[in-house]
Amino acid sequence: MRDSHDEDKPLPRLALRKRLPLVGGALGFFLFGVLMALAIRALWQLENTPVATSFMDKMMHRKTRGMAEILDGLVREDLPSVEDSAERMRKIGQTVHWSLSSSRYENNDEVFRDSIYELIEASRRGDYAGAKESALRLESSCIACHELINREKRPAP
Repeated sequence: MRDSHDEDKPLPRLALRKRLPLVGGALGFFLFGVLMALAIRALWQLENTPVATSFMDKMMHRKTRGMAEILDGLVREDLPSVEDSAERMRKIGQTVHWSLSSSRYENNDEVFRDSIYELIEASRRGDYAGAKESALRLESSCIACHELINREKRPAP
């Protein structure tokens, strides 16, 4: 409701001009908040990603993640997810195989490939015990290979 004395005053144009900076400021503050939230989210995701310095480091990190997914699937007795993870790991192993061609790697790669194929087949058949045994051989082949790699990296006494 308007009082009679309010009707005598014309609406000032200045009121619109005063609101415009407030609306612009609110919009700017909102956009700044959205950008900060996106930046924080991106940084949060980076925290969980190890820094890979080379192609081989990236591939090895993917194999490590694949092994963790295989073990997770086995613990949950989810053989389809074990099969999917093993298949991804097999593909990564093929990529790494082309990059590392040495006699040292060939011996370990053969055990890796045999174990991964056994794991895929056992998972397809629904053979939980066979999948578990294959995963243990696979994990053992990874540890043995990395033991050789790390031994070469260590300085001689």
